[in-house]
Amino acid sequence: MSDPRGGIGRDMHISEPGFQGGGSAAGARGDTRSDTYQAETSSREAMQQELMDLGRWLTEHPKARDKNLKPVRGSVVLQPGIYYNTGTGMVERIYTPQHIALGARWFRVSKDPAAPTDDVRRRVLEGK
Repeated sequence: MSDPRGGIGRDMHISEPGFQGGGSAAGARGDTRSDTYQAETSSREAMQQELMDLGRWLTEHPKARDKNLKPVRGSVVLQPGIYYNTGTGMVERIYTPQHIALGARWFRVSKDPAAPTDDVRRRVLEGK
C-alpha cells in the first residue's frame, strides 16, 4: 500500500514538545490547567478551573462529599444554585431551573449560583 499523501510522514504533530501526547511537562505533572487559564487568571476560565479542581477532590474523597454536602433526592428539576454531579465529577453553577436525568446523583453545594469561589471551596472542604 502506498501513502495517499505522497510520502509525507503521518501525524508529525505528535512529536512536537507542546502536544500532550508527546510528553509535555503539563501532562507529566498532572496539571489540567489550560494555556488560557495561565495567561488570564482573572477571567472566567480561572473561575471554572477552581470548580473543576473541587470536583476532582470530591471524586477522590467520597466520604467528605457525603458528610459535607446535602444530596438532592426526589427532584426532577434543579433550582438555581451550585451542585456537584457524581456522574460527571463536576461542580456546576446552574442559573435557571433544569431537568435532571433519573438516577443521577446530585449534591447541593449552595443555593446561590453566583456565590464566590472561596465560599464554595469552604463549603465543599469543611461543610460550613
